[in-house]
Amino acid sequence: MSSKTFWKHLVLSVGTRLAMIGLRLLRNVLLARILGPSERGLFALLSALPDLLAAVSSGGLNTALGFQAAQQRSMGLLITQLVVFGCLAAGLLTLCGVLLVDRFGAEMETARHLGPLIWILLLAVPLTILKSGLLTLHNGDGRVVSFNALRLLESLASLVLFLALFWMWQSDALQAAVISWLLGIGLVAIVGWCWLGRFHQLRLRWDASSHGELLRYSGRSHPDVLFQQVLLRSDYLFIGAFIGSEALGYYAMATAAAELLLIVPEAVTTPLMKRLLRQGEGIKQLTSFALRITATVMLAACASMALLGEWLIIILFGDSYAPAYPALLALLPGLFGLCYASILRLDLLGKNRPGSVSVMMGAGAALNVVLNLLLIPPMGIVGAGLASSAAYLVVSLAMLVFYCRISQVSLAHTLFILPSDLARLRPLLKGGDTTP
Repeated sequence: MSSKTFWKHLVLSVGTRLAMIGLRLLRNVLLARILGPSERGLFALLSALPDLLAAVSSGGLNTALGFQAAQQRSMGLLITQLVVFGCLAAGLLTLCGVLLVDRFGAEMETARHLGPLIWILLLAVPLTILKSGLLTLHNGDGRVVSFNALRLLESLASLVLFLALFWMWQSDALQAAVISWLLGIGLVAIVGWCWLGRFHQLRLRWDASSHGELLRYSGRSHPDVLFQQVLLRSDYLFIGAFIGSEALGYYAMATAAAELLLIVPEAVTTPLMKRLLRQGEGIKQLTSFALRITATVMLAACASMALLGEWLIIILFGDSYAPAYPALLALLPGLFGLCYASILRLDLLGKNRPGSVSVMMGAGAALNVVLNLLLIPPMGIVGAGLASSAAYLVVSLAMLVFYCRISQVSLAHTLFILPSDLARLRPLLKGGDTTP
């Protein structure tokens, strides 16, 4: 990839993320003010469950699909794997899980909160897997423009559909939020499938040896994705179980504000995904350079959020969400750690180390669960934020040390921007043709 192409894709990704942030922020503001803390917490729990269940049923599939797409494998074959090993398998496992909860889980706090809404998971989980898989195939195939357009469509569709449905059902805002969320996912899946079909033959085909290869890679990376979801969303389950949906509503707003900062690492990993997964000449310099630039920008972004976060929450979501600010502060150190993990994870997967990544993610997930159990009862949502931050930082540090060891890169060359990087950035900004 030339620096001109890289810089074009980077700017496109940043612009897309900024637009998505604006749309999602507007939607979160509307949801927070219309639903109130209790129903907002319930909706946050419902929308988090498909990602967790998808990780349990087919967690490593997305990673394997991205790796195979980067190697230019047949797209029809990959689509077959997504439908069979992703959507169908997850749908059957979700059905079994919902039936078990409906039959034996009536006393569970989470089941009582969700009530009949739990049946929506039968549609939400396969749709989520299909949408995520198609996004991964677009990005793994190097189609950064279509990937960004689909992400933007997802944010825009959810907002427009919610406004339209709420206008019709003002007495049932939660129903409008749930239906608009599902329709938004479905629309992205349909458009993503059709768009991919413009460039590839998507006829479903079966190849036992290729499926076996994908399943082996998927099996090694499955724990990684599962543990990743435990790290990111298990705190929602613990908060809902220990202190209720109103506290979860506050925490959902804290995470919504904190996750605005993920624009920084995502803007870097989106155009670099294919390059990091394929590796090749110059990858050591590219990865360490991306780490230094991303960490420097992320540190400034976290400091700014710490100063402005309380004002941002109150202005956007209302005074009733002011209790979210301490939890936001607790989450910021972990968000800084995630900027390293997002880049290092792709590099290590490209080096065919999904098992090592899974072990590190597993250790972080176990630490996260233990700390949630210890900290949430006495400290509430602040304890959940501290538990998440500690786990994120441990995983990021482990990945960084492991990367430095196998790549023979000095730790000091991965931390913050160096004077030589400024000179290196000038030709990138001018659109030169040197490799980034």
